[in-house]
Order: sequence, then C-alpha cells, then structure tokens
Amino acid sequence: MADSMPITEAQLLGMFLESVFLGFFLITFVQCIDILLRDTTRSGWRAPRSINWPMLVVAILLFVFATLDVALGVVHNIQAFVYSSGKDGPTAEFSQISDWINIMRTVTVVFQTTIGDGMLIYRCWIVYERAWLVILFPLTLWLTGMALDIWIIYIEGTLRTRTLINAAKLSPLITAFWVLTITLNITATSLIVLRLWKVDRESSLYTYRSETESSVPTRARPSSNLRRAMIIIIEAGAMYTAVAVIVCGTYIGGSTAAYFTSDVEVQVVGIAFNLIIIRASRKIDFDRTVSSVVPLSVIRTPVNLNPRGRDITDTQTPTIQFKVEENTERDDAESTDRIKYTHDSLHCESESA
Repeated sequence: MADSMPITEAQLLGMFLESVFLGFFLITFVQCIDILLRDTTRSGWRAPRSINWPMLVVAILLFVFATLDVALGVVHNIQAFVYSSGKDGPTAEFSQISDWINIMRTVTVVFQTTIGDGMLIYRCWIVYERAWLVILFPLTLWLTGMALDIWIIYIEGTLRTRTLINAAKLSPLITAFWVLTITLNITATSLIVLRLWKVDRESSLYTYRSETESSVPTRARPSSNLRRAMIIIIEAGAMYTAVAVIVCGTYIGGSTAAYFTSDVEVQVVGIAFNLIIIRASRKIDFDRTVSSVVPLSVIRTPVNLNPRGRDITDTQTPTIQFKVEENTERDDAESTDRIKYTHDSLHCESESA
C-alpha cells in the first residue's frame, strides 16, 4: 500500500510527539514515586516493609523504557540527518531495519506494552483475591504476546535488508501482537470493573441511611469510593486501549504513521499506570475518619438493627446512626479475603426516657 508520508517525516514527527508525551509522563512519574515512597500520615519515608514493591519496580521499569526510547530516537535522527551522506542518506538510514537502534526501539515498544499489560493482569488477580482461574484467559493472551515479542525481535534482527517496520514478514506478527494487547486490555479492565461493581452493589444493600439521605435521589447522592475506582480504571483503560487501536490500525494500513503512533504509545502506557496510582491515593482526611477492616462474610450478612421486634420509633429505644463508605485500596499485608473499609461520620446517640 502506497504511503503519502515519507519515513523521514514520520521519524521527526515521532520524536516531537514522544518528547511532548514524555513530559506528561515525567510529571506523573514524580508524583507516583512520591506516593509509593512517602508516608503522608507521618510526613516521612515509608518503611521498607510498607512499600508496595511490585508497583515501585514496575514504575521504574516503565520510566527506564520510556526515557530509553526517546534517547534512541534522538540518536537515530542525529545519525540520519547529520552524519548520513548521499541524496537518500536519511531514508537509507531509517530503512536499515536490522540496525541496532531500530531493533532496540522495537524492544522498548513491545516490552513497555508487555509490562503494562502484565500489571493490569496483576491488578485483576489481586481484585479477585488471587483467583488464578479468573485471569487464565488474559494470562494466556499475555504469554502469547511474550512469544510474539521474541519472534518479532528475531525476525527484525535477521532481515538484513532495507525495509520498514511494515515489511511483509513483520507486519502479520506485529498486527497479531497489537490485537492480543487490545483484547487483553478490554478483558482485564472489564473483569476489574465488574468485580468492583458487584462489591459496591452488595455493600450498598447493607448501608444504613437516614431519612434525609434516603429522600435524596440516587443519582444526586455522592459516589462511593468503589464507584470512583471504577471510573479511574475505565478512564485509564480507555486511554491506553484507544492508543493501541490507533497503532494497530496504522500497522494494518501499512502506513509509516505506525512509527510515531507507537512512539506515543510507549509514553501512554506509563502515564496510564501512574494516573491510576495518583488518583487512587486521594484519601479522606484521617482526622475525621476511623478505619477498620471488615471481612467480606460480615458485609454480606444483613444486620438486624431491631432484633426484638420493638418499635424503633419508641423514644426509649437508643437510636444509632452510622454511615459506611468503602475504601477500594487493597492492603497486601492483610488477609487475602478482606477489603479495607473506612467508616466516616460514625457516631451513636442514646436517648433516655
């Protein structure tokens, strides 16, 4: 398929766009590292045992691959536009598909994507209380994608000819890789959102509301923390998946636009990961919050506030007003069958005759 955009223009546009998105990524990366390493309740650094090491390691790896891809792009453009000779110097330089820079840039794209997908599966595994059966399909897609990563890199390193990334031998493999990535993201994100929605619906059945709160329409009531978590997951997943669909479309169309769209995708993977941590870290003021851990078996059992069948409107009966709000943060240090709950505005008022 003929492409109206020369490879030189695609490379320059890719370097510009990736540099812009790298700036966005670095802003979110600094905030993400601060959240993972600092204890906001004590105004100091977290103890090593309280650090979420899987998240920290992944955040650093995403940073390494994101900055490495930009650095390789700068070096490649300098080699093509400054040091190459001849009329077709830049084009010939970019067309050396088996050159080490081209191979390394492919490595950064596929492995950055693979790390992001792996972390999404990990979050799904945690949300479903480490149930392997739930993540079996996404995990199969992820492992298949890993095999395609290795095969793509091997083919690109052994072509030894002047061609572009949409070569006949590479295009089917790369297209299959992006289709797997899109399917995995949609599946895993949907599973996480479904789990949060079910827990939110079940817990809302056993949440007491006063007459004033009950009179407020459902749509006008403040969203629970679980609902806000669903929004965060959906927005991050939609951003990541949308970019992946665009990249896949450019490869299917055989366009050189695949170069700059894949450059942007490298940065978006890290941005989506960081934004989930940043937005999920916003908590209620601890001075007015009492935290406790409630087993799921408790919240699934209706609470009888009137066990003796007495009229609760009787002035001699103590009245209890409470409100339970869910905190979607998962604490790996706690038991795997528990979800942390935050009790806000918990108070009891007793009236005597």
